[in-house]
Amino acid sequence: MSEVSIVIPTYNESENIVNVLNEIELKLAGHNYEIIVVDDNSPDGTSELVKKRSIENRNILCIRRTWKKGLSSAVVEGVALSSKELICVMDGDGQHDPKDIIKMIEHKNAYDLDLVSGSRFLNLSSEIALSKNRKSLSDAGISFANSFLKKKLTDPMTGLFLIKKSIIENIQDRLYKDGFKILFDILMLNRTLKSDEVQINFRPRVAGDSKLNISTIFNMLGQIVENVTKGLLPASFFVFAIVGSVGVVIHISILSFLLLSFGFVVANAISTFIAMTSNYFLNNYLTFHNLHKTFSERLSGLIKYSFTNSFSILANIGVASQFYINNFSEISSALIGILAGLILNYFLSLNLVFKK
Repeated sequence: MSEVSIVIPTYNESENIVNVLNEIELKLAGHNYEIIVVDDNSPDGTSELVKKRSIENRNILCIRRTWKKGLSSAVVEGVALSSKELICVMDGDGQHDPKDIIKMIEHKNAYDLDLVSGSRFLNLSSEIALSKNRKSLSDAGISFANSFLKKKLTDPMTGLFLIKKSIIENIQDRLYKDGFKILFDILMLNRTLKSDEVQINFRPRVAGDSKLNISTIFNMLGQIVENVTKGLLPASFFVFAIVGSVGVVIHISILSFLLLSFGFVVANAISTFIAMTSNYFLNNYLTFHNLHKTFSERLSGLIKYSFTNSFSILANIGVASQFYINNFSEISSALIGILAGLILNYFLSLNLVFKK
């Protein structure tokens, strides 16, 4: 068997990670491997459990990141610390069977492949491990992802894959570090890879919560935009703009309703506050991946967001007025003002409100 570094990004997997490590040790006994767990400062003590386990098995290394978040950046960091030629990325929730690592390596060697991904859907037998909601999200994500890939896959969203270390090293600067579906990003950035899928034994989650949710789909959408525009439009800005558009709809809808009972000043003030509040919570969840988790973090974030919004409103008005004075049409001036306010609001939010 080829030497392999197994990179496991984790967040709040204390109920699963020890069993995962034990199972890898059992099923890869006699093989040359190392395990690199990259933990995003889990509050449930995931990293502490891994470090205790590493005392017993020197093939286990644990990195606890207190300064970064995100699965893709965790994988890149794990790869940078690896010492083997092959990298296997797998989840830490116990749903991936370590026996499939051997299966992927054998398939890679047999067909001289650059990448082998573990598919949950190559055959239909593994679908039972997904809840109805998660299956629906997976189906939507797979269909969407395949529309942007050169080679269609049955499971481009899988978290289990085997790849040559050199391939990740060559594209790591272009990978979307805040992403959650790094395989999809790799396939988008390198369309010449010799790749294939193997059916894996995808098992039900024993404990903890799945990380797949609607924000993952928005994350993928932004990821695609960033790749297509060569980084000109950051993924987070694209999602931020979508949230802003939703805020406009909320504002106008509530304003129209309130005008039936209140004057414009009161109705507009209430609708502005509601739209701004909804934008903050949507951005926290969709754009910045639920960065603010506790009540105090969200209250503080909302106050900061309200403060930064005042500057973006002033920028909107000021820029629009200047263009209107310089003989631009009302609509053109307004749209340019909105864009200026959006850009300023994004950068202030990124650096002041949702700063990691």
